Amino acid sequence: MNRKIARAFMLMLAFAMLLSYAASRFQVLPFDQKSYEELQEEASPLFDILMKGVSYLGELSIATTLTVIAMLTFAARRQWLEAIFILATASSALLAFVLKELVHRTRPFPLGQNVTGIIQSINQYSYPSGHVLFFVVFFGFLAYLAWIHFAGRVRLIIIAICGALIVLIGPSRVFLGAHWASDVLGSYVIGAIWLFVMILAYQWAIRRNIMSP
Repeated sequence: MNRKIARAFMLMLAFAMLLSYAASRFQVLPFDQKSYEELQEEASPLFDILMKGVSYLGELSIATTLTVIAMLTFAARRQWLEAIFILATASSALLAFVLKELVHRTRPFPLGQNVTGIIQSINQYSYPSGHVLFFVVFFGFLAYLAWIHFAGRVRLIIIAICGALIVLIGPSRVFLGAHWASDVLGSYVIGAIWLFVMILAYQWAIRRNIMSP
């Protein structure tokens, strides 16, 4: 890792820590309400369907299904290391849980879901967004693997879809009133940090010829 990348990583880490601290101290940051109101101005039947559709992909059952499908796809290609790392992207849920418990920031609007235990604990707190963390880590790593292991139109399609979903998930969570913009911003930064760590771990495993055919 060269110095520029290391410096960028440290800056992202510092920003994530600062924003997490601010989220723990203040229920609403200056740009939160404004961001929510501006997104509401874009409301239309089509926009509403798009935002709900993208957000739906982050629900636990759907996210689990997507992860399993991607894992099995690489396993079917006998790319066992890739399959394991795809499964490891589920660690974003654990990361979200730990940070939510530490920050304890309530959501903009109660979600009113009849759930208990860990799922209830995850759902009642706002920072960071579990949906955004999942999208950045899972779809980000999937795009990275597509860049390495696929070629041509298939690679471009996968990367384009993953990139579009990552971009859209943040606004969708704010538009639907599930998170403040600062929750989403923190999640993008934290997710990027975790994705970077996973890519480094994957590259290390490749260099060590772990699980090579």
